[in-house]
Formats: sequence, C-alpha cells, structure tokens
Amino acid sequence: MTDTLIEIQNFQRKIFENKTISERFVIGAETIDFGKILVENNIKNSMPEISETELKIAVFRRYYGNFFTEIETNNIIESLILFQNSRLDNKKFNF
Repeated sequence: MTDTLIEIQNFQRKIFENKTISERFVIGAETIDFGKILVENNIKNSMPEISETELKIAVFRRYYGNFFTEIETNNIIESLILFQNSRLDNKKFNF
C-alpha cells in the first residue's frame, strides 16, 4: 500500500539516482540505524526496566528470531551475554 502519488515517487527516485554511491550508502546505513532505534524504543516502552544486555538480546530476537535454530540462537545469546559482561568488567577498570 502506498499513499504517495506516482509523480512524487518518480521525483524521489530521480533524486536518489542522482546521488553518488557514497551518498546512497550513507542513506542506507542511516535508514538501518533509524530502524534499530525504533525497535529498541519499542522494546524499552514495553519493558521499561530492561537492562542493556537484555535489550541487545531482545533486538537480536526481533531481527533474527526465525533465522537460526534454537541451538544456534542460544549459542549466539550466550556469546552476547559473555561479550556484554566483559565490556562491563572493562568499564569498571577503565580499559
């Protein structure tokens, strides 16, 4: 479903096509970052007390929940937890 007139779509497409490859890449990267922020905010709104590690796990599940097997998912989550814990330990000692 789209509510944008075809003329406007064509105009937007032309603007994008006139951008350099680097500019297109930046637009794509910014779009992905914005999408991640939306997902994180949605999760935080539904679970206000969520920790940083739990948030990363919830984002991972939201993005990739159906992509990996249960064993693979558990291994990845375990690695995320270990990584986050090591980062928190390093912050304590100013590494």
